[in-house]
Parts: sequence; structure tokens; C-alpha cells
Amino acid sequence: MKTIRDSLTILSCDNVLECFYGINESDVEVYRILLSGGPKKIEEISSIAGKSENTTYKSLQKLMMAGIVIREKRLIKGGGYYYTYRAVNPDQVANEMREILENWYRKVVDTIEEFRRKYGGG
Repeated sequence: MKTIRDSLTILSCDNVLECFYGINESDVEVYRILLSGGPKKIEEISSIAGKSENTTYKSLQKLMMAGIVIREKRLIKGGGYYYTYRAVNPDQVANEMREILENWYRKVVDTIEEFRRKYGGG
């Protein structure tokens, strides 16, 4: 298990998404693709990423579960439908990460104070 100290030394922007949302580098690449150029169909995303549609779909599923990608149903004239995917605005994602971090920080501070009360000398 990595320590908090270890994590701080290897932290990068992509790493932040990976840490906060449990996604991998390939998933981050799909998110980046969706940030450029608006909503896309899975065929477009997989072509740009150079990945199979199945692999791309798995990344999209993880990104949707994380709440940073949205799937929208589009109707076809004459019947039928298809889905497009779009990235949630990075500012909104950053705000959510900040809120998560602040909640985590408060919890860690409370835990440290509990440790102090339990094991402190005074």
C-alpha cells in the first residue's frame, strides 16, 4: 500500500483523476478525447483512441459510473436511436474533486485528533 507521502511525490493531473475516480490511463485518454470536439459516438471515440469498441465501451462505463461522462440517447428519423457520450465540464469535475478532498481532509483531521485523545500523553 502506498503511503500518503508516497502519493504526493508522484501526483500529476492524470493521476488525480485515477486516484479520485478509480480509473486508469486508458480511461483518462477517453475522457480527454471527449473534452475535445463535443459529444461523440462510440465508433468515433474508439477510432481516435485506436482501441476496439469493446475496450472503449468499458472505459466509457467506468467514466459514467464515476460521473465524469454522460451518455445521451439520440433518436434517428424514421425510427431507432444511438448514443453519444460527452465529458462533464472539467471545472465541475475539479469542484467535485475539491469537495471530496475537503471531506477526506476533515475526516483525517478528526481521526488524528481521536488518536491524540486515545494515545496522547497529556
